[in-house]
Amino acid sequence: MDRRKALKNIGNGIGAIAVTPAVVSLFQSCQTSATYNPLFIPKDDFKIISNLMEMIIPKTDIPGAVELKLPEFVDAYIDSVWDEEEKTDFTETWEVFISSSIKAAGKENENDLSAADWDAQLAKYLKPGNDLPADEILASKFVNQLRSLTVNAFKTNEFIGEEVLAYAPIPGEQKGCVDLMEATGGKAWSL
Repeated sequence: MDRRKALKNIGNGIGAIAVTPAVVSLFQSCQTSATYNPLFIPKDDFKIISNLMEMIIPKTDIPGAVELKLPEFVDAYIDSVWDEEEKTDFTETWEVFISSSIKAAGKENENDLSAADWDAQLAKYLKPGNDLPADEILASKFVNQLRSLTVNAFKTNEFIGEEVLAYAPIPGEQKGCVDLMEATGGKAWSL
């Protein structure tokens, strides 16, 4: 599966991170930090979540999630912006996802899971129309939430905004009813 094409197809339908000055400062601090100590996500889980985000947006001809420091941004975003109820929900769905993944792979704990095991779990929960048992609905919710956070962090990243998406630091004239291919070569506008 070509995940870059899938990301382009997802577009703005997933939702968006509100780009406020606080969110911009989060991104800037994540981009300049040499070492990162997670604020909300436990350190052991942070590595796994970072690897999952890298599977969602892998490095190709443009940087992947880890190189863009998207896990750091998502952790800081959750810690700074989400309320306690959302944080609790994230933690609970994460734990269900971990236990479902361990059970599906027939392993002892999450450290025994390989990259192929994690990728299979992502594919399982992200596949549209997949009928899941009731005990795996929360795991699916976690994966979809992680994908949403990853994609939105990707689209609001400074490098992606300036180098990959259509970017006009000082907008020029307004042209109404112009084909996207004609205006930007088919690229979505940067925020």
